Amino acid sequence: MRDRRYADDGMDIKKYLICLMGKLPLIFGAVIGGALLGVIVYAVVRTVPESEREYTAYAKVYLDFATDETGEVYQAYNGYTWNDLMAADPIMELMLRHLPADFTREETAAAVRAEILSDIRLLTITVTTNRAQRTDAILGAAVGALETYGGQAKEFLEIHAIQKTEAALVVADSRMAQAALVGGFLGLFLSLFGFSLYYVMDDRIFVAGDVRKVTDLSFVGYPSGGERLQQDYQANLAYLREKRGDVRICEVDQDKSFSGEELQELRRADGVVLSLPFGQIHGTFLFYVSEQLKTQDCALCGVAVRDADERFLRKYYGKNKA
Repeated sequence: MRDRRYADDGMDIKKYLICLMGKLPLIFGAVIGGALLGVIVYAVVRTVPESEREYTAYAKVYLDFATDETGEVYQAYNGYTWNDLMAADPIMELMLRHLPADFTREETAAAVRAEILSDIRLLTITVTTNRAQRTDAILGAAVGALETYGGQAKEFLEIHAIQKTEAALVVADSRMAQAALVGGFLGLFLSLFGFSLYYVMDDRIFVAGDVRKVTDLSFVGYPSGGERLQQDYQANLAYLREKRGDVRICEVDQDKSFSGEELQELRRADGVVLSLPFGQIHGTFLFYVSEQLKTQDCALCGVAVRDADERFLRKYYGKNKA
């Protein structure tokens, strides 16, 4: 009997791929499941509690500048100047007059941002808070305060709003597709890894190479399968009987033990061929049975695999062979 480690024989790539093809629906399901899980996890993580959501509104305000004593238009106002002005009196005081009493100076100042994006005559006011109603209220107060300020300050002839929006929920950039892709990839990787690990650990007997890993007994063939394989089996069995004499077929099952009468008959035989059910007997169990029969002085001369999957054999050996 052969004393060797399974790893020394390497992996039967063809058998691995055939088995893998049979698991493609499960692997595809794992990919879909991984993608869905990725989407669900992303949606849960990305969902912002209502108390932490932000609402933004903005207004475009036109600044009609007056001229100074020299006849030049006032141009001392820029984005930084307007940010300071919006948080200071008199504009802040004017804003608070337009707001209910529960609006504080600090909240109002923190919510407002003023920018000059290109034209110094066009001021953009952006308001951001955690509630849509408060955002709209502060933006309306800011526009009203600026229009009042434009009628009071000597630097302006007039200030008036030319565009104004309502509060809208701030939505972060969606990466739902990336989350699904990552989840699907993880599902594919884990399913392939799990299958490969299972394949490496699985030592069930399917083909002649599986028998060779655990014993030096000859592989007699397949009693069932394609016509060509059955012919080869019958020819090999006939040769063994011609050479040895009385060759018995001993069917091996995972949950079956040999009786005393069966062992006595096997010992009287000139040769014994172990018949294994396709894909149901582990290599370690075959080695165990072989050693037990050897101890009983049974003349083992070969191994056959019965009830084989004909489709599997066609893929493994080729259509013409199986």
